[in-house]
Amino acid sequence: MQLFRTPIEIPVSEFNLTYKKKITMIGSCFTDNIGKKLTHYKFPVSINPFGVLYNPESVRNALDILINEKYFGEEDLHEHNSRWLSFYHDTSFSDHDREKVLQEINKSIHAGNQWLNKTNLLIITFGTARVYHHKKKNHIVSNCHKLPAKEFKRYLLDINEIVDGYRELIGQLKKFNPNLHIVFTISPVRHWKDGAVGNQQSKAILVLAIKKLLGEFPELEYFPAYEILMDELRDYRFYAEDMLHPGETGINYIWDRFCETYIKKSTWKLMEKVDAIVKAKNHRPFHPQSLEYQNFLKKQIEKTEQFLDKYPHIDLRPELDYFIAQLEGIEK
Repeated sequence: MQLFRTPIEIPVSEFNLTYKKKITMIGSCFTDNIGKKLTHYKFPVSINPFGVLYNPESVRNALDILINEKYFGEEDLHEHNSRWLSFYHDTSFSDHDREKVLQEINKSIHAGNQWLNKTNLLIITFGTARVYHHKKKNHIVSNCHKLPAKEFKRYLLDINEIVDGYRELIGQLKKFNPNLHIVFTISPVRHWKDGAVGNQQSKAILVLAIKKLLGEFPELEYFPAYEILMDELRDYRFYAEDMLHPGETGINYIWDRFCETYIKKSTWKLMEKVDAIVKAKNHRPFHPQSLEYQNFLKKQIEKTEQFLDKYPHIDLRPELDYFIAQLEGIEK
């Protein structure tokens, strides 16, 4: 039978991702899309402790801050429209209360430092090589926070600039956590503000920068999420309505290829059991007071308890607590 696509050959990684290995994901939208899948299946994962970051320099800065546990003070925040914000974080870390912002940022830095130190798999995703340099602060920002465009200088990073920064960062990461396995990816999301040509130029810089890094550090890996959507799927039906972001079908396909690359089949069986319990928690009955639903809850409680007895390191306790609370609510 003729195959109506061009499959991308991805070597199976020697790194075996199991439920006992911690994951840190940082960068652009791939981290959120695949991170949500890992979270659904209850893998121990930390996703974007600074919020979504798009360019390599912002990702590098964030990892440097985590490695060195650099806490923020009042001088590191910026006030705009009565809200306090950080140019190293996305908008989820902004608020009218300055102390609250600092508390949330420093709490995230501490937790991120501790998690990264024990992480087995670090996935770094680049989204664009185009950056915004704040003229007054004199540094590249992670997010413009809708400040006036005149406050920024906008330009493309140079390939060697990216490589030089990451050469130093990889050395830091190895000292900080010798057991770290690093995988680079490029987000398949199109940055259409730059236009079609500008987007391709940006992605090309990212591809070539990662290629140079892989040449210098053979232990690094590259997962071709960008190429899968651009070349293997190559059809707008795999995109969301905006025709820029991958749609659910495209995300699921990339997730399947990720699993084939990093997760052994023995772990897939566990994932299927986890998936069934998580989906059972999300089940909404037509008749919550019915005997049928009570029996369903009892069955799920028994199944989840048996699973936790065998695999206590997989965090299904919230699901168990939910089933118990639902049953107790009916029986009262």
